[in-house]
Amino acid sequence: MLSSIKTRIIAFYMGVLFMTLSTLGVFLYFGLSEIVYDSIDSSLLSRAKVLATLINDSDYKTDFNFSDEMMWEYNSPKAGLFFQIRRFDGTTTEKSESLGDSDLPFQTGEKQMNFETILLNGVPARMVNFYIPYNGGKGVRGTGKGMKSKRSGLIIQCAKSIEEQTELLQNYLIVLSLSILFIMVISASGGFLIAKKALTPIKEMSETIDRISESNLSERVNVENIPEELRVLASSFNRTFDSLERSFNRQRQFTADASHELRTPLSVILSQSEVMLRKERTAEEYKNALTAIGEVAGMMSQIVRKLLTITRLGADKVELKIEDIDPGEIISESVKLLTPLAEQKGAGINVSVPDRFVVRGDRAALLELFVNIIDNAIKYNVPQGKIDISVKKETGFIISEIKDTGIGIPKSDLGRVSDRFYRVDKSRSRDLRGVGLGLSICEEIIKLHGGRIEIKSKAGEGTTVSVYLKATAYVT
Repeated sequence: MLSSIKTRIIAFYMGVLFMTLSTLGVFLYFGLSEIVYDSIDSSLLSRAKVLATLINDSDYKTDFNFSDEMMWEYNSPKAGLFFQIRRFDGTTTEKSESLGDSDLPFQTGEKQMNFETILLNGVPARMVNFYIPYNGGKGVRGTGKGMKSKRSGLIIQCAKSIEEQTELLQNYLIVLSLSILFIMVISASGGFLIAKKALTPIKEMSETIDRISESNLSERVNVENIPEELRVLASSFNRTFDSLERSFNRQRQFTADASHELRTPLSVILSQSEVMLRKERTAEEYKNALTAIGEVAGMMSQIVRKLLTITRLGADKVELKIEDIDPGEIISESVKLLTPLAEQKGAGINVSVPDRFVVRGDRAALLELFVNIIDNAIKYNVPQGKIDISVKKETGFIISEIKDTGIGIPKSDLGRVSDRFYRVDKSRSRDLRGVGLGLSICEEIIKLHGGRIEIKSKAGEGTTVSVYLKATAYVT
């Protein structure tokens, strides 16, 4: 079986080429044969007509007026020319000396003229049978008899040796066959090289794919140096590897982040447990230790939950329930959830949404986005601070703006606030039970909705977070 693609291509190519060359060769051979035989037949017919004219014009009763000048080429067997004149019953009236004791083959019939290929003394020859009908009841001149029957007349047979022409055609056939064989060999070699070159990109793709592994996910198939027909396949492979690389990177990131951030709380729990177990403690001391352990465990739970949220949102295929949503309603719901925290902080929240706006998005995801942003505005605000929230439409986007009067963010830290576990003031963030994942979650959510988040802040002057979502409709 032809299991190799290269072998199949070459076999198909050679098969098509062989059929094409063979068909062309057959047409050429028979075309040349037709030309050769037509030339010979035309010459024989001309000679037969000359003989017929001489017979009809002859004044001899038993002889025909054939001149020596005309007959000399018929007298030598080497000339390869023959003629024989017969009555319709097959009896011979005259024949050329070149025939010697031989006769041209004869079959009775009523055809005026026909051509055939014969063997004359073992040599191939071409022959014409030319019929001269009865001439007006006077008979054929020179016969001395009146032939009044339907089958009256003479048949002139002219023949010519075609030994040279037959040998020429045979040699042509041999040369043609050898030429086809030579072309097939050359084409097979060329086809092998072409197929090898054509399949080189596939081999290179295979080698590249083989090199890609868990430890080397960054390598990709180079789509610039391969044929256009393979670029779609190569691009599909690259997209698949991009997806795999992102998945592995998320897994590594999750493992690294979890191990890094959970190390401290676990150390606190272990140290508290060891201290409590060294000796007998009072009930109050046990209570304080368990309270501390509970707080640390709660922080660990919060870290794990947010890490899982980020990992889920960063997946290639996230199932979102997309629907028409009014950002004002989501903001009002977020404020309602965070009102107890704001009251505890003494922060006042002012929401200004004069119109109803509509965006397309996932309600639960957008609720988590605004809860995280407003939660940060409350946590990092000054005592008795203010938070102003507004919604407006501008250049195809619905912009939700959350502005606080909090501690602000230094310019040097502004570009990193969305990084995982990044905290501007680490000691203060721990006091506020922040884990540094809120804005990372917000970034993943806003990417899924085709929007963006802009943060403007100065240390000591508060922070303004603007959430851009694509507008769907505007209702006054």
